[in-house]
Amino acid sequence: MGGAHLLGAPMRPFFPYYGSTWNRARYLPPPRFPLVRERFAGGAGYSLFYDCPRVELVDKDPLIAGLWTYLMGVSSAEIMALPELPEVGDCVDNYDIPQEARWLIGFWLNRGSAQPKKSRTAYSARTDKAQLNWGLRAKERIASQLHLLAGWSITEGDYTEGPTSECTWLIDPPYVDKGKFYRQKFTDHAGLGRWCKTLQGQTIVLEGAGANWLPFLSLGDFKTSLGKSEEKIWLGESVFA
Repeated sequence: MGGAHLLGAPMRPFFPYYGSTWNRARYLPPPRFPLVRERFAGGAGYSLFYDCPRVELVDKDPLIAGLWTYLMGVSSAEIMALPELPEVGDCVDNYDIPQEARWLIGFWLNRGSAQPKKSRTAYSARTDKAQLNWGLRAKERIASQLHLLAGWSITEGDYTEGPTSECTWLIDPPYVDKGKFYRQKFTDHAGLGRWCKTLQGQTIVLEGAGANWLPFLSLGDFKTSLGKSEEKIWLGESVFA
């Protein structure tokens, strides 16, 4: 049975990612079950914000699955030893580091994107508005949080992978209007909606303006790199009964 979830301080994102849920997570219901399953995991912002100790991630993108596998197995010392690419033009391919480490650095060099970059640009070196970019502070953040992933797992695959037993579900698919920006394209939202209705426990499904494949309610308008965007939410059929 579900119960109260004792939450710690929020973990910060391990890497910037397009469509991150982290900044919106405070407006979402907190997890009611000790196990959280995130489908279309991306940066796993919901589970990070609520400092969830047991998390099962699934993502179809082998890059995302590989990056999370790396983070769940790498040591703090290995993270701290990664190059900081201090100069504009520095490239991850100039260093003898694992491919997954190159992806990690690459997302920091291309903040808010679904694609990692390879080289430091003037934009990715910005520090205005206290923006954190790749360097010592970013490495310290990542290294200090690695132990909190001890109860996490990642599976590369379709959203239907794994059991559908009772837990807290966070479903954050590529939105109908913005999914084109992801490496892995997704169009079967009607099928996803039917699947979401079969889930047991607490279900949280996110979408954008104009989506109607579930009876979404408005969560509010949120700041994006392009201005403001309306976010929508569905909390399971029992909410609308």
